[in-house]
This record gives sequence, C-alpha cells and structure tokens, in this order.
Amino acid sequence: MSIKIGVPRGLYFYKHYPFTKAFLTELGAEIIASPETNKEILDIGSRFCIDDACLPVKVYHGHADYLKDKVDCLLIPRLTSIYKKEYICPKFGGLPEMIKFSLTGLPPIIDTEINIYKHNANLYKSLYTLGFKFTKNTLRIKKAINKAVKAHLSYEANLFNGSTPAILIDKKAAYGTCNNHIIGIIAHPYLLHDSFVNMNLLEKLSDKNIRFITPEMVDSKVIESFGQKLEKRMFWSSGKNLIGSALYMMQNNKIEGLLILTSFACGIDSLTIELIHKIANRTYKKPIMTITLDEHTGEANFNTRLEAFLDLTKKMTLSC
Repeated sequence: MSIKIGVPRGLYFYKHYPFTKAFLTELGAEIIASPETNKEILDIGSRFCIDDACLPVKVYHGHADYLKDKVDCLLIPRLTSIYKKEYICPKFGGLPEMIKFSLTGLPPIIDTEINIYKHNANLYKSLYTLGFKFTKNTLRIKKAINKAVKAHLSYEANLFNGSTPAILIDKKAAYGTCNNHIIGIIAHPYLLHDSFVNMNLLEKLSDKNIRFITPEMVDSKVIESFGQKLEKRMFWSSGKNLIGSALYMMQNNKIEGLLILTSFACGIDSLTIELIHKIANRTYKKPIMTITLDEHTGEANFNTRLEAFLDLTKKMTLSC
C-alpha cells in the first residue's frame, strides 16, 4: 500500500507541483493535493496562523489543515534558495515550524531543505535525501529525478506559451483569446493563479476579451538582463522575477499597461513594487496600478479598481 503524501495548494504549489508529483509518484507515493482555495480554507488559515502573516501564508495554513486527516504525511519543504546566489522569502524557510506550532493533530511533516545558494548540485543532494525516505535504490531515485525534471520543463514551456496552471494541473478549459488589448500582470504565482484569492481575475479579463502577459510568459534570460539594469543586484528571487518582468513589459509596445497584485504585509513586495513604480514614473508613460489583497478585500472594491485600470489603458491607447 502506497504512502499518501499531502501537498498543500499554496505558495509555490503553482510553480513546483508538476515536479513534486512526478518525483514522488515515481517513488511509489500517492500524491494528494488540497482543493482550490475557498472561504472555509481561508477562514481556517486566518484563524490559526499568526496575525501579522501575509495572506498567502494564511491560505497555506488552511490548505495544510484541510489535508491533515486525509494523508499519512505532509510535504512542506524548507525552501531557502531555489536559484544560485539568490535567496527566497524567509517565510518559506520558516514554514515547517509555523505549521507545526500553529495547527494541531498534524501527521508527520517532510521538511527537506532546498538550498542551492552556493551550488546547484545541492538540489540533487536534497532530492536524494528525500528519495531515501522511500527507497534505498539510488538508480530508482535518479530515474525519479529525471522524470520530474522532464515534467517541470514541459510545464514551464507550456506556461511560457500562454497556458496556465488551471489548464495544465486542473484540466480546466482554456481562456478565450483576443488580440485587441493586452495588459501585463505582475504578481507571485500564489496570487496570480489562486482564483479565490484574486477574485477570478484571469477569467474576468478573458470575459472582457483582454489578453494578459504574466512573468511565466517572459523568457528567464530576458528577466535576468532587465534585472541587471538595477543599481544593485536583487538577491530575492521572487523580487528579481517581478522587477525583470515589469521592466520588459513596460518597454514592450504591445502591452498597454501593468496591473500589479500584492498581498498586505509582504515585505519583499514593499521594496519591489516601490522600485517598479519609481522606474515607471521616471522612464515610461504606461498606466500602472497596484491592488493589495488580504482576507478582508471585498470583491466590489476589487472590481471597481480593475475597471478603473482597464478604462485608463483604453484611454491611453486611443490617445496614442
């Protein structure tokens, strides 16, 4: 009988889930992901998580709580660095302890650390450490790694070509496309692809026949090159991705404006978004709007701001 491993649908789920599923399935585990975020999951996460945590961390707590009675163990890796010479947000590193001390009745937690700050080879060391929990056969682990890498590369290629996690992971229908208006969306994957948290943003844009470009659709080399234009190196991976994508989108003449999604109390975004706005005001003339989300954000307010942004992009396009 295979072991059931729970994977909470939060934070970097929409970035790494295909890799995780392929790797652990090949080692004989049964992967159970929590469902899409809903009000109950958010309410539970908000109730048990510390008050000053950001919305995505609260959502993650809700997903972990949902899974705790349905699996043999939870996979909550300790993410320290996922790119060489760059760090990830500290909330990822402390996530296993936050979950352990906030929720009760938890099954065992697999908290293998991923830290490739010094060398990419450390990723393979971590994967073998995780793999040894299921088998001592190194060839089987190597096969699982190869399969996971292949799944991840295919997933990233599909995202780059305009697909979304909703289509690739949940097998939902593709959004309608239209070439009339294109906007750029700057947001972390856990805000951009959680339709409950962002109040069905992508679907609303599709219904209005508006195309969107996301950071996943920007070549990583392009992001790196634009990121190097900063006076100092951005050593936060997520911040670098947002800034590099934003600079590319501001320079792309086909993109009519930038919509930024952030969550209240996000420390990295407080710096990143300030930089984006300063550069935009100094160099570019495209409309740019930031919408801050938390558990108290009302949909009416969200819709009003979204409509105002879209009206502004249309007016700017007509005036050109």
